Amino acid sequence: MQEALKNLFTQPIVIGLCIGLVIALLIWLRSCLKAREIKLDGAARLDKANDEINHLRKHLHTQMEISTKGNQSLKEELEALKATNQNLKDTVSALKDKPGRAEIRTLHLYCKALSMMNTRAPGFGSAWESALKDAEAEVKKEESGIIGWIKKPFLPNKSTSVEAIESSKEH
Repeated sequence: MQEALKNLFTQPIVIGLCIGLVIALLIWLRSCLKAREIKLDGAARLDKANDEINHLRKHLHTQMEISTKGNQSLKEELEALKATNQNLKDTVSALKDKPGRAEIRTLHLYCKALSMMNTRAPGFGSAWESALKDAEAEVKKEESGIIGWIKKPFLPNKSTSVEAIESSKEH
């Protein structure tokens, strides 16, 4: 039997077959090792990819929070600006209804003239004309700054204006 085995393994075809089997076994072992390495490498890559995905999710979540806070603050600022704008519109409409500076000046001028006229000569037109001229000269002094530093311009004395209006109603 040893002879038969010896004779069998000395045949070139069997030797080639054995060499082919050894080479095939080496290639198979190598491919198994490579597959295991790829499997481990793939798991590592998968872990790395999962870590990166988690990092990107956290980053996206942070960005969305920041955007939400920014949008909320912009909405609040917009509401505040709308309220301010409405207040300014109301103020402008209220100021349109108030008399202008020229009307206040004329009213002040007439108040002073009536006051002076009542002290000089009530009931006479010429006294009214001279009182009106005197009052206009006094208002011009107030406007130029001579008396304006002492009294506020265009603000009539309340007691004088009330007396002048009441006395003009009586006459």
